[in-house]
Amino acid sequence: MDKKLLKLELAGLLFCAACSAFMRSVYTLSGGSLPGLLFGAVNDSCWECCKTLLFSYLLWAVIEVMCLGRRVHRIAVAKTAALYALGVLYLGLCALYHGLDGKNTQAAELAFAAVSVTLAFALSYALTVSPLKVERLFAPSLFLLFLLWSLYFSLTPFPVRNYLFMDRATGMYGILPRNLDYGAVALDTIFVR
Repeated sequence: MDKKLLKLELAGLLFCAACSAFMRSVYTLSGGSLPGLLFGAVNDSCWECCKTLLFSYLLWAVIEVMCLGRRVHRIAVAKTAALYALGVLYLGLCALYHGLDGKNTQAAELAFAAVSVTLAFALSYALTVSPLKVERLFAPSLFLLFLLWSLYFSLTPFPVRNYLFMDRATGMYGILPRNLDYGAVALDTIFVR
Protein backbone atom coordinates (compact mmCIF):
# COMPACT_ATOMS: atom_id res chain seq x y z
CA MET A 1 0.00 0.00 0.00
CA ASP A 2 1.39 3.38 -1.04
CA LYS A 3 0.60 5.72 1.87
CA LYS A 4 1.64 8.91 0.12
CA LEU A 5 -0.56 8.10 -2.86
CA LEU A 6 -3.46 7.21 -0.56
CA LYS A 7 -3.13 10.52 1.28
CA LEU A 8 -3.07 12.39 -2.02
CA GLU A 9 -6.16 10.55 -3.23
CA LEU A 10 -8.05 11.39 -0.02
CA ALA A 11 -6.96 15.03 -0.23
CA GLY A 12 -8.15 14.98 -3.84
CA LEU A 13 -11.70 14.24 -2.67
CA LEU A 14 -11.75 17.45 -0.66
CA PHE A 15 -10.06 19.41 -3.45
CA CYS A 16 -12.57 18.23 -6.05
CA ALA A 17 -15.51 19.11 -3.81
CA ALA A 18 -14.21 22.62 -3.13
CA CYS A 19 -13.02 23.27 -6.69
CA SER A 20 -16.24 22.01 -8.26
CA ALA A 21 -18.37 24.15 -5.93
CA PHE A 22 -16.30 27.20 -6.81
CA MET A 23 -16.35 26.45 -10.54
CA ARG A 24 -20.15 26.36 -10.53
CA SER A 25 -20.06 30.15 -10.09
CA VAL A 26 -16.94 31.05 -12.13
CA TYR A 27 -18.95 31.90 -15.27
CA THR A 28 -21.15 34.34 -13.37
CA LEU A 29 -18.24 35.84 -11.42
CA SER A 30 -16.21 36.36 -14.60
CA GLY A 31 -19.07 38.24 -16.24
CA GLY A 32 -19.46 35.64 -18.98
CA SER A 33 -15.82 35.85 -20.13
CA LEU A 34 -14.13 33.14 -22.19
CA PRO A 35 -12.23 31.53 -19.27
CA GLY A 36 -15.49 31.45 -17.32
CA LEU A 37 -17.19 29.83 -20.29
CA LEU A 38 -14.46 27.20 -20.72
CA PHE A 39 -13.99 26.22 -17.10
CA GLY A 40 -17.17 27.23 -15.29
CA ALA A 41 -20.76 26.05 -15.46
CA VAL A 42 -22.76 28.19 -17.91
CA ASN A 43 -26.13 26.78 -16.89
CA ASP A 44 -27.67 24.39 -14.37
CA SER A 45 -27.54 21.18 -16.40
CA CYS A 46 -26.06 17.79 -15.55
CA TRP A 47 -23.35 18.25 -18.17
CA GLU A 48 -22.18 21.56 -16.74
CA CYS A 49 -21.91 20.05 -13.26
CA CYS A 50 -20.03 17.08 -14.73
CA LYS A 51 -17.75 19.54 -16.51
CA THR A 52 -16.72 21.09 -13.20
CA LEU A 53 -16.06 17.64 -11.73
CA LEU A 54 -13.93 16.57 -14.70
CA PHE A 55 -11.83 19.72 -14.65
CA SER A 56 -11.22 19.63 -10.89
CA TYR A 57 -10.32 15.93 -11.10
CA LEU A 58 -7.83 16.56 -13.91
CA LEU A 59 -6.33 19.52 -12.07
CA TRP A 60 -5.79 17.35 -9.00
CA ALA A 61 -4.26 14.61 -11.18
CA VAL A 62 -1.66 17.10 -12.42
CA ILE A 63 -0.90 18.10 -8.82
CA GLU A 64 -0.55 14.43 -7.89
CA VAL A 65 1.90 13.75 -10.71
CA MET A 66 3.98 16.74 -9.62
CA CYS A 67 3.97 15.55 -5.98
CA LEU A 68 4.84 11.94 -6.75
CA GLY A 69 7.30 12.61 -9.56
CA ARG A 70 7.55 8.95 -10.52
CA ARG A 71 5.39 6.44 -12.33
CA VAL A 72 4.05 9.17 -14.59
CA HIS A 73 2.91 6.75 -17.30
CA ARG A 74 1.13 4.51 -14.78
CA ILE A 75 -0.59 7.43 -13.06
CA ALA A 76 -1.62 8.98 -16.39
CA VAL A 77 -3.31 5.76 -17.50
CA ALA A 78 -5.03 5.32 -14.13
CA LYS A 79 -6.25 8.92 -14.04
CA THR A 80 -7.54 8.80 -17.62
CA ALA A 81 -9.50 5.61 -16.91
CA ALA A 82 -10.88 7.14 -13.71
CA LEU A 83 -11.77 10.38 -15.53
CA TYR A 84 -13.87 8.45 -18.04
CA ALA A 85 -15.44 6.42 -15.24
CA LEU A 86 -16.28 9.63 -13.38
CA GLY A 87 -18.02 11.20 -16.37
CA VAL A 88 -19.89 8.09 -17.47
CA LEU A 89 -21.01 7.21 -13.95
CA TYR A 90 -22.17 10.72 -13.07
CA LEU A 91 -24.05 11.30 -16.33
CA GLY A 92 -25.46 7.77 -16.24
CA LEU A 93 -26.80 8.24 -12.72
CA CYS A 94 -28.34 11.59 -13.71
CA ALA A 95 -29.99 10.04 -16.77
CA LEU A 96 -31.30 7.10 -14.75
CA TYR A 97 -32.65 9.39 -12.05
CA HIS A 98 -34.36 11.58 -14.62
CA GLY A 99 -35.85 8.48 -16.26
CA LEU A 100 -37.35 7.53 -12.91
CA ASP A 101 -38.95 11.01 -12.62
CA GLY A 102 -36.78 12.11 -9.71
CA LYS A 103 -38.01 15.32 -8.12
CA ASN A 104 -35.23 16.65 -5.87
CA THR A 105 -32.59 16.95 -8.56
CA GLN A 106 -30.13 19.24 -6.73
CA ALA A 107 -29.71 16.86 -3.78
CA ALA A 108 -29.58 13.82 -6.04
CA GLU A 109 -26.94 15.37 -8.29
CA LEU A 110 -24.85 16.29 -5.26
CA ALA A 111 -25.03 12.68 -4.07
CA PHE A 112 -24.21 11.41 -7.58
CA ALA A 113 -21.21 13.74 -7.71
CA ALA A 114 -19.91 12.50 -4.35
CA VAL A 115 -20.32 8.84 -5.35
CA SER A 116 -18.77 9.35 -8.80
CA VAL A 117 -15.73 11.26 -7.56
CA THR A 118 -15.13 8.80 -4.71
CA LEU A 119 -15.29 5.82 -7.07
CA ALA A 120 -13.02 7.58 -9.57
CA PHE A 121 -10.36 8.14 -6.91
CA ALA A 122 -10.74 4.54 -5.73
CA LEU A 123 -10.33 3.27 -9.31
CA SER A 124 -7.26 5.39 -9.98
CA TYR A 125 -5.66 4.26 -6.70
CA ALA A 126 -6.40 0.61 -7.46
CA LEU A 127 -4.96 0.88 -10.98
CA THR A 128 -1.87 2.73 -9.80
CA VAL A 129 -0.92 0.19 -7.13
CA SER A 130 -2.05 -2.89 -9.03
CA PRO A 131 0.48 -5.37 -10.43
CA LEU A 132 -1.01 -4.90 -13.92
CA LYS A 133 1.28 -3.34 -16.51
CA VAL A 134 -1.07 -0.43 -17.21
CA GLU A 135 1.77 1.84 -18.30
CA ARG A 136 1.72 -0.03 -21.62
CA LEU A 137 -1.54 1.79 -22.36
CA PHE A 138 0.02 5.24 -22.03
CA ALA A 139 -0.29 6.22 -25.72
CA PRO A 140 -3.97 5.18 -26.03
CA SER A 141 -4.74 6.91 -22.75
CA LEU A 142 -3.24 10.17 -24.05
CA PHE A 143 -5.42 9.87 -27.15
CA LEU A 144 -8.50 9.26 -24.98
CA LEU A 145 -7.56 12.18 -22.76
CA PHE A 146 -7.35 14.55 -25.74
CA LEU A 147 -10.63 13.15 -27.08
CA LEU A 148 -12.34 13.80 -23.76
CA TRP A 149 -11.07 17.38 -23.64
CA SER A 150 -12.20 18.08 -27.18
CA LEU A 151 -15.69 16.99 -26.07
CA TYR A 152 -15.29 19.03 -22.89
CA PHE A 153 -14.69 22.23 -24.84
CA SER A 154 -17.20 21.45 -27.63
CA LEU A 155 -20.32 20.40 -25.77
CA THR A 156 -20.92 23.70 -23.97
CA PRO A 157 -21.32 25.89 -27.07
CA PHE A 158 -22.79 23.02 -29.14
CA PRO A 159 -24.83 20.89 -26.71
CA VAL A 160 -26.72 17.73 -27.52
CA ARG A 161 -30.50 18.25 -27.23
CA ASN A 162 -31.36 15.96 -24.33
CA TYR A 163 -32.00 16.23 -20.60
CA LEU A 164 -28.34 15.97 -19.60
CA PHE A 165 -27.57 19.26 -21.37
CA MET A 166 -30.80 21.14 -20.56
CA ASP A 167 -30.83 23.93 -18.00
CA ARG A 168 -33.44 22.92 -15.44
CA ALA A 169 -34.59 26.47 -14.70
CA THR A 170 -35.15 27.64 -18.28
CA GLY A 171 -35.38 24.51 -20.41
CA MET A 172 -32.70 25.98 -22.71
CA TYR A 173 -29.46 24.37 -23.88
CA GLY A 174 -25.89 25.61 -23.82
CA ILE A 175 -24.92 29.20 -23.14
CA LEU A 176 -27.89 31.19 -21.85
CA PRO A 177 -28.58 34.67 -23.26
CA ARG A 178 -27.20 37.52 -21.15
CA ASN A 179 -30.51 39.38 -20.77
CA LEU A 180 -32.70 36.39 -20.08
CA ASP A 181 -35.90 37.28 -18.23
CA TYR A 182 -36.04 34.62 -15.54
CA GLY A 183 -39.36 35.98 -14.27
CA ALA A 184 -40.98 35.33 -17.66
CA VAL A 185 -39.51 31.83 -17.70
CA ALA A 186 -40.91 31.15 -14.21
CA LEU A 187 -44.35 32.45 -15.19
CA ASP A 188 -44.25 30.43 -18.37
CA THR A 189 -43.59 27.22 -16.44
CA ILE A 190 -46.41 28.00 -14.02
CA PHE A 191 -49.08 28.68 -16.64
CA VAL A 192 -48.06 26.08 -19.23
CA ARG A 193 -48.67 23.19 -16.85
